[in-house]
Amino acid sequence: MVARIVTGVVGVPIAVVLIFWPGGLPFAIAVGVVAFLGAMEFYGGVRRARVRPVEWAGLAAVAVFVASARTYERNTVAPTFPAVLTSLLVLSFLNELVRTRRAPSMNLGATVFGAVYVGWLISHLVLLRGIEGEVTVGSFRSTAGAWLVMYAFLCTWACDTGAYFIGRFYGTKKLAPRLSPGKTVEGSVGGLVSSVLVAAVAGVIIGLPAAHALALGVIIGVLSQLGDLSESAIKREIGIKDFGTIFPGHGGILDRFDSLLFTGPAVYYYAVLFLRGWP
Repeated sequence: MVARIVTGVVGVPIAVVLIFWPGGLPFAIAVGVVAFLGAMEFYGGVRRARVRPVEWAGLAAVAVFVASARTYERNTVAPTFPAVLTSLLVLSFLNELVRTRRAPSMNLGATVFGAVYVGWLISHLVLLRGIEGEVTVGSFRSTAGAWLVMYAFLCTWACDTGAYFIGRFYGTKKLAPRLSPGKTVEGSVGGLVSSVLVAAVAGVIIGLPAAHALALGVIIGVLSQLGDLSESAIKREIGIKDFGTIFPGHGGILDRFDSLLFTGPAVYYYAVLFLRGWP
């Protein structure tokens, strides 16, 4: 528990600086690094299950996803990325053909899934950061996208933290014993309630309409836990406990960011569809 707290104390200020740094480029670079390392963890994990992904192509696709998200609003080089992704897929097939032990559906399936699961999903945080508009809190002013990224982070962390502590101290009924034996129904409810409470408070601070704040709190509270369980399902399939050890008390990149892989896209699409009049 101490390791988890220390990791959070160190990591949160860094995340805040990156999110609100003017222009968003440092945040995009950080997301790219996280995506690259997360994809490496994923491919390393599936190799332990005797799958041989075309790792270089998957990592290149991850970079394309994040770079495309960064240039999406500017409409500069983003239109060329579908051609790049298509080329990477074709080259992956060619790479598989020259292997002595071919298993194209398994190897390329893992390659594509890893790139999409990590790279495509996490790139939505860059898209979210790029949403225009200005929000002022006190004397501090930043873009609507930066505040929404912080909002997604806070609600996701609140859900994870609430589920962890409520489950640890009050949990009795197992939620999904085959996927994640430590998770409990009580912890799940605690995580959802924590997400909604933080969403409501943060919504007031940034001027988000109450109905939207509560809706996002529920969406994040549900998807955060589904993202965690989905990653657990992958780990159980390939027979590992954690994808890495880079974060003391948390595991690897994917063990730390698995919830955001689901909540980031949800907040982005919610903002695009329902928050056009805000701020």
